[in-house]
Amino acid sequence: MADWVNLFAGVTQIVIAIAVIFELAILRRGIPRVAVLLVAFFVVDGLVAINRPDSLLGSSAILDAVLTVIDMAVLLGLLVYVRRLVRGALQTVDEAKLRAHEYERARRDYARLLRHRIANPLMTIGGAARTLRAKRGDEAKREQLLDSIIEASKSLERISLEPQANSAEETSLEPAPKVEELSENRR
Repeated sequence: MADWVNLFAGVTQIVIAIAVIFELAILRRGIPRVAVLLVAFFVVDGLVAINRPDSLLGSSAILDAVLTVIDMAVLLGLLVYVRRLVRGALQTVDEAKLRAHEYERARRDYARLLRHRIANPLMTIGGAARTLRAKRGDEAKREQLLDSIIEASKSLERISLEPQANSAEETSLEPAPKVEELSENRR
């Protein structure tokens, strides 16, 4: 009977060792040397268990079977640990993708906000100055262009590092990422 227990335990150890390798392969970051050594140890130990004679080092077949079951339990514990490690790594990758997506959205919104708050007044100033330099239009038109330059420059002076939303377009923009809120919503 101990021969069947050894056979079952040895085959189970080998199957679990192969499962550990597959779990580590999911990470796609290579398999650590220590894991390869542990898996190789358990595969060899499983093969030894399958081929173990009843009188190995003078011990009984029951003791050999018990030792093989203990080896199998250790390997099973390793499998549980590796699965937890893989799940944690995959969750970290998912959170990193979420953060990258949210930061990209925030970057786009911030660029749109800058274009709206800074580029528009600069374009007004530049266009009015070019028109004035060309000496086009009557005195009323020139006065209107000067007023546009003054108003645009005041607009630029009011801008701070944390601009306040003034228009409906700006209100919809969120120049700061909201990663914590997204992470909490996923759980």
